[in-house]
Amino acid sequence: MPTHFMHYILSGFILSQLIATFSFAENNTARAAYLQGDYIVAYQEWLISAKRARDAEAQFNLGYLFENGQGVTRDLFAAVKWYELAARQNYPTASTMLASARHKIRKENQKKLLQWLPKAEAGDSDSQLAVSKILAVGENTIQDEIEALKWLILAIENTTNKSTLNRMSRFKKQLEQRLSKDQRQKAEARVALWKDLRKPIN
Repeated sequence: MPTHFMHYILSGFILSQLIATFSFAENNTARAAYLQGDYIVAYQEWLISAKRARDAEAQFNLGYLFENGQGVTRDLFAAVKWYELAARQNYPTASTMLASARHKIRKENQKKLLQWLPKAEAGDSDSQLAVSKILAVGENTIQDEIEALKWLILAIENTTNKSTLNRMSRFKKQLEQRLSKDQRQKAEARVALWKDLRKPIN
């Protein structure tokens, strides 16, 4: 075998070993940091592995960090995202954790819905916006985009803050794009009914 060809094979082998060693060391750093309670470092290391190498284990671990608020702000939607990526690679228990996180989202937002709804019915614009957002997202609770648009229209009518109004208007535009003309008309009819029920009785 020619010397230069042998050198090429050895160089490729050494390079592959360096890459493998780097990945292994990176994971070890994350694990060691997590066990020591340094969740921020663990998060940063796992994020690198999850993005660059699409490491299923790192993706799963990120889901766990987000679900439990370790090193990051607790965010069940982010947890669902990372668990789902790991599940697509058939990482053990990722599908189970994904289902669990989605269940927590539904449960927590159903509770939030019950908390916000009385204030929304009383005409509070912040509460109306909160109800609208909860209903607009299917994973949160029972999805009802028509009802979501109803509450959003009411929230916009009761809001005077310009920056808040701009955010609401952008949300309204996004929501309306997902609805048909008939569905938008139904939402407007529900707004009218809501107002009629609150008119003073003479």
